[in-house]
Amino acid sequence: MNFKLPYTSFILYFLLSIFAFFINFYYSNIGLYPIDTFSFFDTGYLITKGYHPIKDYWVISGILIDYIQSLFFYIFGANWNAYVFHSSTINACITILFFFFLNNFIKNLLLNFILSISFSILCYPVAGTPFSYQHALIFSLASILIFTLAVNKSRKIYWKILPTLMVASFLCMQLPSGLINLIILFFIFVHYVFIDKKFLKYFLEGSIYTFILLGFYFILTQVPIRDFLIQIIFFPLEFGSSRILGKEEAYQAANLVKKFTSRGVVGHFKFINVFILMNFICLFILISKKKKFFNKKILINLFILFCTIAFIFHQLITANQTFIFSLIPILCAYFIIQLKDFFNIENKKINIFFIIYILFVTAKYNDVYNSKRKFMDLQNINLNNAVSAKKLSNKFNELKWITPIHYSSNPNKEISLLKKTIDTIKNNEEKELMVITHYQFFSLILEKKLNIPNRWYFPNNNTYPSTNESKFRDHYFKRFNNILNKKKIKTIYVVESRKREFKKINFEYLLQKKCYKKNRLNEMLYEIRIMNCS
Repeated sequence: MNFKLPYTSFILYFLLSIFAFFINFYYSNIGLYPIDTFSFFDTGYLITKGYHPIKDYWVISGILIDYIQSLFFYIFGANWNAYVFHSSTINACITILFFFFLNNFIKNLLLNFILSISFSILCYPVAGTPFSYQHALIFSLASILIFTLAVNKSRKIYWKILPTLMVASFLCMQLPSGLINLIILFFIFVHYVFIDKKFLKYFLEGSIYTFILLGFYFILTQVPIRDFLIQIIFFPLEFGSSRILGKEEAYQAANLVKKFTSRGVVGHFKFINVFILMNFICLFILISKKKKFFNKKILINLFILFCTIAFIFHQLITANQTFIFSLIPILCAYFIIQLKDFFNIENKKINIFFIIYILFVTAKYNDVYNSKRKFMDLQNINLNNAVSAKKLSNKFNELKWITPIHYSSNPNKEISLLKKTIDTIKNNEEKELMVITHYQFFSLILEKKLNIPNRWYFPNNNTYPSTNESKFRDHYFKRFNNILNKKKIKTIYVVESRKREFKKINFEYLLQKKCYKKNRLNEMLYEIRIMNCS
């Protein structure tokens, strides 16, 4: 079945954008996992008050997400809706791009629409709220789609915008973006050598414009380039290599050696591996038919194969739940394109088979990862126990509050403790305070700069230099103390989402030249009072 009515494609674009936006908006309001959910909440707000990532708080990724989020706060106000409008809009944009891509290669609008719907369900709703992995995945996928269009359609505009997407993906998160960018650069070289030399200049032109914009960023924000290199390049390489090499200090949930099993690689990604296998078969047929080894068809086949392996590799070295199932409708689309354009195979029965296949996969992962909020570790929690987050603050709009682990059976108790904590911080008359927590919303709720030192506080050298083995530990210590000294901070509030959550933060090391005292204020809150040493 193929729609041929006038303006049908425009109607479908509109319907897709609405569906992709609201499917993410719906799921983003069900439950939360503090360390992930609020990753860009306070930090995006602080940019609207003149603060900047890297310079004013420690990050290891996601600086572009901070700035995009600040824009949404400027437009829609500092509230939860503005937060999820961000991720929902990104979900809609990449869905529209995917549909546009499909319409350039496949003339069956119904098939394209179903593939795009599937993609929108499996893409951002897995996380719901703005998150590094999701943004990096989406910008990387956009780069892949645009590169494919650039090779096949030979239009200058695609080559010119490609570098901007590649840099944007890296500024969201270094992996998988870095791997995908290297693969793109390699295949641009292959394209230049074996296929067409005239389009490289447009890619280089786009690269120049992109790096000029990046230069203006450093000038306008006065973010030190040295700090940028440490936080975005060198320190992530340090803890990333320990995961790949399987070192003891590596976070075990992201230990590649332990996760590289038949179950972890083959079984878990079975619906992706189906298309990897079919890709290999197509590649073998293409090579056997062609006297000239490299042409556009073989290049794209290899390109998609390399990119898919890179995504799986990155998933294996992350500590989070699986988030790359949106690759399935994309890989399905590429395979259908190969059948049609490479082998002149276009059959309604084949299309019907793939539609059924995609609908089955979408329903399966939507139930497990979206409806049960598995990415937020809520799959074993009764989501009916969730309560309105307006009990905590009206700024949380439609969020249904429930978190895993400590307060999952009693979210009202968690909200009550958080309200007491907010009051304690609010009533402190000191000019400058510091808050350390995974609940990164206190600055926005209190409309106060709370000198947060980090985006994340994950232990064992995973999000900031916290072990003796790190080459950047002393750098971090000096940075932390510079904040305390410059702002003359006397009180640090530590807010826990579960008991002893920050026991691995070595305050004795961080404050080794200062006298201090810990005071427990409530079940989730304690303060560190910095005093003059006698």
